[in-house]
Amino acid sequence: MTIIVVDDEPAIVRMCVQVLQAKGHTVHGYTRADEALAKLGESPANLVVVDYKMPELNGLDFVRRAWGLRPGLRVLMITAHGTREVMKQANAAGVQTIVLKPFTPSELADGVAAALKDRVDRPATGDA
Repeated sequence: MTIIVVDDEPAIVRMCVQVLQAKGHTVHGYTRADEALAKLGESPANLVVVDYKMPELNGLDFVRRAWGLRPGLRVLMITAHGTREVMKQANAAGVQTIVLKPFTPSELADGVAAALKDRVDRPATGDA
């Protein structure tokens, strides 16, 4: 699987990339939303791991733009702001899985597996 990780915290991006590469995924990590969106515009991905709160735009806005580029893209949102309202907004937007910060490598891996799990039940409409 090809995964794009976007979080404004470089340490989080590095950890996610290391953990997911160790699981056999091809992973591209970004600290800027615009760079991650540019990558999605150039090549397909199966999943995006995105932080909810970033300086450029929030994770939900990022997801909407990403889906404009790659319909059917799976989403794992990571956040330290796991309020009911944020969770409700993410679920209503169609985010497959949410993992709360701080998280362990196994929680990240489990979140990725959960986000990809129902892929056959929700057919992709794009080429990702």
